[in-house]
Amino acid sequence: MVDDLIQTFLEEFEGAKEELSKGRYKNSVILFSKALFAICDILIQNKLNKLPKNHSERFRILEQYFKEIYEIVDDIFDKYTDSYSKPILKETCEAIQNGIKKIDGIAELPAEIKGIIK
Repeated sequence: MVDDLIQTFLEEFEGAKEELSKGRYKNSVILFSKALFAICDILIQNKLNKLPKNHSERFRILEQYFKEIYEIVDDIFDKYTDSYSKPILKETCEAIQNGIKKIDGIAELPAEIKGIIK
């Protein structure tokens, strides 16, 4: 299961960077957000041996077991939901990417993920 999540992260993170470089900010935000959620799910799976069913459950688990990561993700989540209906700026994409980098700095992530985030 974790291997699938790692592959999901790698694909979505790379796709987000590519979309960002092409100026497709809405697509970039969506893919960076999905990559962020994949990281969260990897951490949850590794610690609790389960996966959240939805965003609400993911947030409850993060808040209980990963407080520092919860605060980062909570701050970013509005940027993701804004992408549903609002124009997206390059800075929004970069904010989510920076959130991923912050999590990389405090969490034990697989080497494949650490290598691509740098």
